[in-house]
Amino acid sequence: MTSGERPEWTVQAPVGGWGPPWPQAAEIAQMIPSEQWTLIGGLMVQLHAVRAGVPPTRATVDVDMILHIETGAATFGGVRARLEQLGYELQMPVRGRVHRFVRSGGVEQVDVMVADHLAPRYRPRVSGREVFAVPAGTSALRKTVDCLIEIDGVSTKLSVPDILGALVLKGAAYLEDPRDRGRHLDDAVVLACAIENPMADRARMRGSDRGRVRALAEVLADPDHRSWLSMPEQRRRRGRDALQLLVQDPKSRSPQQQQNTR
Repeated sequence: MTSGERPEWTVQAPVGGWGPPWPQAAEIAQMIPSEQWTLIGGLMVQLHAVRAGVPPTRATVDVDMILHIETGAATFGGVRARLEQLGYELQMPVRGRVHRFVRSGGVEQVDVMVADHLAPRYRPRVSGREVFAVPAGTSALRKTVDCLIEIDGVSTKLSVPDILGALVLKGAAYLEDPRDRGRHLDDAVVLACAIENPMADRARMRGSDRGRVRALAEVLADPDHRSWLSMPEQRRRRGRDALQLLVQDPKSRSPQQQQNTR
């Protein structure tokens, strides 16, 4: 989704302000316009939490981004050059795919990735290595909003996946990254508690979206799952109900609806 087509949010700073690594994200946004990249990862989850007034459950230390290569707005080489102007260096992995830039002795990190399902001619390589492709990244880039925040007195515009796009990303990560499933479920709980209109979001699902979100909903159907315990009881109940509604087959009826017709 291009910037002119995106809804626009304004999100007020949380109590205590936007702590690290938000100043990094703002600095990058001043150098690289939001038309060229979308914020994902832990900061994406925090942004949804702050907007919805939901208590975030974890901190994050890096800035994660997906480049808008599919629209022609960005290239990996162009973004790399801008990050190098800010003092970041590309960290070539011993094995695996390219994605990480670091500065300040590795304390500050930026993970630069691309969407899955890019046509072969658009897939960037560095020294023969592919750049990491984010599972469900293509779907998430079709579900973005422009978000205005103020950090250190400077207005910053960021592109972020909306709540459905964020949940689809988390579902894909849960399915494809078995090493850190607990973190993905914790993030999914925060996002579920930020859902505003599950019926409308359900109608926007396409392709693999439902299966990815359902993977989260099936595990989190247990109201006593440890990931729910970080939330106040009322939010927990509303978030769980919203998540179950989101993945419900539109042709089926909820148990409550079935009971009402008896």
